[in-house]
Amino acid sequence: MITTAVIDDHEAIRLGVSLALQNHPGHQVTLVDGAGTVPEFLDKGVQADVVLLDLQLDDGSDPLDNTESLIDAGYKVLVYSIADNVRLLRRALAGGAAGVCRKAEPIAVTIASIEAVADGQVVISQEILAAIEGDASYVAANLGPREREVLGLYAGGFEVPEVAERLTITENSVKEYLKRIRVKYTNVNRPAASKLDLFRRAIEDGIVPPVEPHQ
Repeated sequence: MITTAVIDDHEAIRLGVSLALQNHPGHQVTLVDGAGTVPEFLDKGVQADVVLLDLQLDDGSDPLDNTESLIDAGYKVLVYSIADNVRLLRRALAGGAAGVCRKAEPIAVTIASIEAVADGQVVISQEILAAIEGDASYVAANLGPREREVLGLYAGGFEVPEVAERLTITENSVKEYLKRIRVKYTNVNRPAASKLDLFRRAIEDGIVPPVEPHQ
C-alpha cells in the first residue's frame, strides 16, 4: 500500500482527493493526511510515501523551497495542480519534484502517477514538457543540438562511455560537452554541479523524456 498526503490550501481539494481514492476500486494508494501549507504539514510529522503538492499556496511560498523541504524530510513529491503557471512548474521541478499531475485528470491517472513516483519514476507528460520548452519568458541555457543529445542521455542515467558509444563520439568529447553544458547553465544562474542537478535542468528545459532514468 502506498501512503499519500495532500498539501493544498483548499480543504475541498484535500477532502475530494481522499474520497476519490477511497472510492476507486482495486488501487494500492491511500491518503493519510493533508495540510494547507508545507510547514503545517511538516509539523504534523506525517508518515507518507508521496506528497501531492499544489503550486500556489495561500502563504505565498516558493514551490522550489516547498519541494526541497519535503524532499529533505524524506518525502517524494508529485505536483498536483491545474499546472497553468510554467514558471512555478519550473521552480517545483528545480526543487526536485518527481512529476506533475493535473487536477483535471481522471483519478485513475492521478493514482497511476502516484504509483510511478513511489516507484522512483519521473512523471511528466509530453504536454507539460512542451509547455515548459515553449516558455519564451524563461532564461534558457541555449544548448546546441549535440549538447542537448549529450545532456539527455547523461542526465537520463547513462554513463560517459555509454553516451559516447550511443553518439559515436569519444569519451573525451562527451566530457567536453558536459563541461560546456555546465558553464552555460552557470552563466544563466542555473548551476548544475552534480548529475542530479543536470537531470533537473534537463527536465526544466524539456529535454529528458518522462520515463524512469536508466540505471
